[in-house]
Amino acid sequence: MKQALIVIDMQNGFLNPESPLCIRGARATVPACARVISACRQSGIPVVFVNRAYRADGSDVEHTRCQVWAKGGKPLTPGSTGPLSVENPPEFGRREGDYEIIKPRYSAFFQTSLDLLLRRLGVDTVILTGTTTPNCIRTTCYDAISLDYRVVVLEDCCSSNTEEIQRANMLDMGNVGAEICASAPFLDRLGGQLVIRQATAADVDRCAEIEAACFPPEQAASWERMRGRIAAYPEHILLGEVDGTVVGFVMGPVVDAPAIADKMFADPGCHRPAGAYQSVFSLAVHPDFQRRGYGRLLLDELIGQALREGREAVILTSREKRLAYYQSFGFEKQEVQSAHGGVPWFAMTLWL
Repeated sequence: MKQALIVIDMQNGFLNPESPLCIRGARATVPACARVISACRQSGIPVVFVNRAYRADGSDVEHTRCQVWAKGGKPLTPGSTGPLSVENPPEFGRREGDYEIIKPRYSAFFQTSLDLLLRRLGVDTVILTGTTTPNCIRTTCYDAISLDYRVVVLEDCCSSNTEEIQRANMLDMGNVGAEICASAPFLDRLGGQLVIRQATAADVDRCAEIEAACFPPEQAASWERMRGRIAAYPEHILLGEVDGTVVGFVMGPVVDAPAIADKMFADPGCHRPAGAYQSVFSLAVHPDFQRRGYGRLLLDELIGQALREGREAVILTSREKRLAYYQSFGFEKQEVQSAHGGVPWFAMTLWL
């Protein structure tokens, strides 16, 4: 079975109450959708954003929607920003490897290249999320079944204007042969995959253990320093879990300067929430879980978070033997920045 995640019409023009096309239940599904999108990326499941965009003159707007669209500020015009825009929520963190298809009507398959894309990717199962359930989700579900795809609908990642409409349409899609399930059991089925979350105070012991296992004593952050970092900037300490076990982390404060000074490692107060630079103090995966790509997933997630937060760059220091690894992300090698722990560390910058 080869799956693909289809995210339909999760755009400001359908999510924001200021838009005349807003679906009342849509905004509440964003967190669940974001979790599923992240998990699918980590599992290698293709993520396809199927969006709507209307010409500025309204010549391609459905005739049943023309009046509302014109009087309501002409939402979903190409390149638009703000509450009526074509933009997806920042929580989704669009990635270079994601796909996007613009559809002209309800179904993601109607007059689009979606079927061709899925067959080229070898996909036989589509996972449907998005809005609105009675229109775009349902028509896409029926077209997918007609095209011989297996269909899974994640009900808490879909939305309608009322609970009654939501229940009735889920029942109909289930009756026609789609699998209807919540996102939690779907994520459980992925099994053994890396789940990324922010750190809490309860993670100090495990983070210190991983740090000590990955770095020599003269380079590793102590338990006390780890506790200080988690207290100061937990939202910038991302942990990777596999089946409930923390296997690694990436961490670093947001700072004002475009370079990391040695004194910062001992000073959690260097964190500046409005700073321009996301630093990386440590990227570590416990030796028992290395060589599985977890470090790359963690750093990718921190880079994506920095993009969403509008930072100018991600900065770090690297030993010479790791330069090629970071250069594969796009980091540029700078001069020797430090001799921390008696080893030369090169400054590296990834401009965003």
